[in-house]
Amino acid sequence: MTGFAGSFTFPGNLTVRFTTPSDEPFLLTLFIEARPWLAWADGNADFLRTLYEQQYRTMRAGQEAIYPEHIDLLIEKAGDRVGRLVVDLGTADWRVSELQVLTKARGTGIGSDILRGLQMAAGSTMMPITLSTPLFGSHGRQVYERLGFRVMNFDPPHFHMAWLPAGHPDAALATQIADHAAVQMAAAFRFLATLPPAQPRA
Repeated sequence: MTGFAGSFTFPGNLTVRFTTPSDEPFLLTLFIEARPWLAWADGNADFLRTLYEQQYRTMRAGQEAIYPEHIDLLIEKAGDRVGRLVVDLGTADWRVSELQVLTKARGTGIGSDILRGLQMAAGSTMMPITLSTPLFGSHGRQVYERLGFRVMNFDPPHFHMAWLPAGHPDAALATQIADHAAVQMAAAFRFLATLPPAQPRA
């Protein structure tokens, strides 16, 4: 995707294009859908809207700082906006920092098709893809594992995962790291299972 311009076609009749200022309301909607807990704050609708807008601006500024080489893409299906993809095209790997699909479009394979498209593009240049997904409250890990990603490390509250193209020179090392991480995770979850359940506060 180096030199990407205009739009790019992915499997599943999907296209991605650079975001524009006119997409900001849609992007804010995606942000709100992904963070329902912000609505738990006390306050009226205007206050909550302001809170979401402030958090959204903070998130965007953070992405700019952490991933200065990122590209911010809008996902469309048959011309309708359905999600957002943020990828940092680094020299060592491609880092998926955000992949979000509109609630009403989830469960249709959009996220998987986007990642398959990235894998095809990354494979042509032998570039690994990395991402993180929550330890709890998400099925992301299972989805990514079906696409060939493996957990390389886990650092609560996230799993850190990677995919390497077939024939990549670091494939054997990555397998060793992933196998070691799997042993550590199994031990950690066995330990957690021995802990008594948390008692509600009086």
